[in-house]
Amino acid sequence: MPIPTSNNGSTFYNINDCRSFNQPVTTALVALSGYTCSEAIIINKTGVTVFIYDTSYFDDSNRIALDNNETFVIRGLTNSSQVSAKTSSGSGLLYFRTQYYSFLPQR
Repeated sequence: MPIPTSNNGSTFYNINDCRSFNQPVTTALVALSGYTCSEAIIINKTGVTVFIYDTSYFDDSNRIALDNNETFVIRGLTNSSQVSAKTSSGSGLLYFRTQYYSFLPQR
């Protein structure tokens, strides 16, 4: 049996991984910083509405409008760079947390 590579010598190696980021956004569409994940929690603290787009669907009919102080979870990702964002006006910091879950722990 292979020896787990972390998690302090436990019987199982938990490969679930979560990271938090903040990224400046403006009225120009930009992909979120790339990190492996199965979902991303997006928190709008820009002071204005932020538009969220996924994968290569950049038409305005495919976006989600996220008002200031709102939170949105987008699932079905393999990388946070599949999500793009832009502000309705001005600029600000967009916060997001990437989460990768696997139900197959390494033993």
